[in-house]
Amino acid sequence: MSPTNRLDRPTETTPTHNLPTSPSEEETKSIFIGRLSWNVDNTWLASEFAACGEVLSATVQTFRDTGRSRGFGYVHFASADAVGKALELNGMEIDGREVFIDKGRPLDKENPHKKLRDQAQPSTVLFIGNLSFGATEDIIWETFSPFGTVQNVRLPVYRDSGNSRGFGYVEFEDVEGAKAAFEGMNGEEIDGRPVRLDYSERERENGGGRRGRGGARGRGGFIRRGL
Repeated sequence: MSPTNRLDRPTETTPTHNLPTSPSEEETKSIFIGRLSWNVDNTWLASEFAACGEVLSATVQTFRDTGRSRGFGYVHFASADAVGKALELNGMEIDGREVFIDKGRPLDKENPHKKLRDQAQPSTVLFIGNLSFGATEDIIWETFSPFGTVQNVRLPVYRDSGNSRGFGYVEFEDVEGAKAAFEGMNGEEIDGRPVRLDYSERERENGGGRRGRGGARGRGGFIRRGL
C-alpha cells in the first residue's frame, strides 16, 4: 500500500469574509483641516466642503476653558469618495487663510449618524446657507429685521475676486429674535433662492472690522449699522 501523498491533501485557508474591518476604511470618510481662521465655526466649516459630498458632521476643535477655536477641525462625510475630492482642495483659502487638509480620524462610532442640526444650540447668530450670490447686506438686514433687532450681518467673500461665497451670518440682539427668524425664514427664498438656516455656536464673531452706516469694513467682519 503506497503512502499518502501530502500534496494531494486540500490546503486549509482562513476565510477572509469574517476578518475585522480595517480602521483605515473609516478614516477615508473623514478629513483633518489645519490652519483654520479663528472665525470659522462648525457650520461654516461644513459649508466649505458640502460640494465634495454629504457632510455628516463638522467640528472645529476648541479650548475647553474659553470655547475659542484651536485652529483645526474635522469633517466627516457619508462616503469615502468625498474625501478624495476634499483632499484636492488642500491649500484652499477659508476666511483669508490657506488651510491644510489631510485624511482624518473615524467618526465617533457611538454617534455615527449625528447631524449638524444636533450640534448647534439656539444662539443669537444664524448661519445662512445656499445664499444667492446677488444678495447684499441691505437685503439681509431688510429680510431679518421684522423678526427682531439685527445687530450685525456678515457675508464672507472670496479674497481675490470679492465675490460672495454663497453664505453668511446675521446676529440678533437676543436669542428670541434668532429663533423667530429661524422658524420664519428657514427654507424661504431670499433673492430668488431658498436658504438653509442654522444656529451658529459662536455667540459673536471675534475678528475682523466693524462699521457704522457708510463706514469701512474689515475682511470677513460683521457689518454693524449705527442706530
